Amino acid sequence: MSRLHLVFGGRVKDPQGLEFTDLDKIDLVGIYDNYADAEDAWRAQAQRTVDDAEMKYVVVHLHRLLEPEVETKGA
Repeated sequence: MSRLHLVFGGRVKDPQGLEFTDLDKIDLVGIYDNYADAEDAWRAQAQRTVDDAEMKYVVVHLHRLLEPEVETKGA
């Protein structure tokens, strides 16, 4: 299985947390098959909104959600 990564962002209640305030306005940046590309996309979006403390972008390791037992075996 590919190591898929999802990049998305939106407004959060607290810049230190991950509670998004308006799920209808989540910005789905994309799904990437490697972390380097996902990180590049995340960095570009985060930099674009750097002056807005309530905007947060994240990288989600979808492969860890889809096959958690693989990660626990060290693969």
